[in-house]
Formats: sequence, C-alpha cells, structure tokens
Amino acid sequence: MNWRRAALGWAFALGMLAAAAGAQVEGQAVKGFRLPEFDEDGKLKQQLYGETATFLQDGSILLTGLKIEMFRKGEVTARIYSPECAYDPNRKLAASTNHIRIVVQKAVLTGDGFKWNGTNEQFRIDQNVRVTLDADLDADVLAPKPDAGAGTPPAAAEESEE
Repeated sequence: MNWRRAALGWAFALGMLAAAAGAQVEGQAVKGFRLPEFDEDGKLKQQLYGETATFLQDGSILLTGLKIEMFRKGEVTARIYSPECAYDPNRKLAASTNHIRIVVQKAVLTGDGFKWNGTNEQFRIDQNVRVTLDADLDADVLAPKPDAGAGTPPAAAEESEE
C-alpha cells in the first residue's frame, strides 16, 4: 500500500463522518468516536478514531486526536495521525496547520500542515516534509495493539533526538 492509497482511505473516512454531521447541531461535540468502514464482504477496510468532532456553524467539523487505521486482509497496513484537522464536508476539503504522520509498512511520512481535496483526490503536506524509508523503527506501530483507540503515535527515534 502506498501513501496515496492511505490518503484516499483517510478521505473516505472523513466523508463517512460528514454523513453523520447532517444530524448534528452547531457547537455539538462527539467525544471518543470510532467510525469503521467495511467492504462488500463485511471485512474491515478502515477505522477512523478521534478524541472529539465538533460541528461548527459554517458546516465544517473540527476533529482532534485524529487516527485512521487502514486494513488489508485483516491486518493494519497504514496509520495516519494528526492532533487536529478541519473538515468541510460540503466542499470535500480537509486542512490543518498541525503535524501529520503517515505510517506504512516500509515508510513513514511526516510534516507540518496538510490539505486534502476530495474533488481531485489530492493530498499535500505543506512543510517540513520528511520521508523515512524502510521504517523498521515504527514497524511495531502497524502491529495489533490491545488498545486500538485514538492517541498520539510513538515518535520515531530520529525525531526524538531532535
């Protein structure tokens, strides 16, 4: 699985959350949410976790403690983390000035600030972009954990040295 496919899955999960937004009232917050997506055979494709989703007056959703897990054949193939993100379901746009971390089997992508455009399926990390290939340092991040809730990802060794 490459990072583009991870970003597309992330986008779909945000779309699922947006569908729930139609029934929400401005200022209302959902705490500790988990939003799974299943394929046509009933197998788990991905799960979106978050600490909070706050529905804003303009129709957008402020997400905190975002974590997305993507699955293939019952195994986690990617995890995406960000502390905060704004999502506009009407325009299919997500953006943040915060840090993002995408962990896949052989790479870790990190950076500050990101934008996702659901119309053209484009995902962009704005600055301080870092790609670590053959990311054995984070291989355990993809391993199943007893606590699969939202939270902060483990930091890669090279990042903790800075």
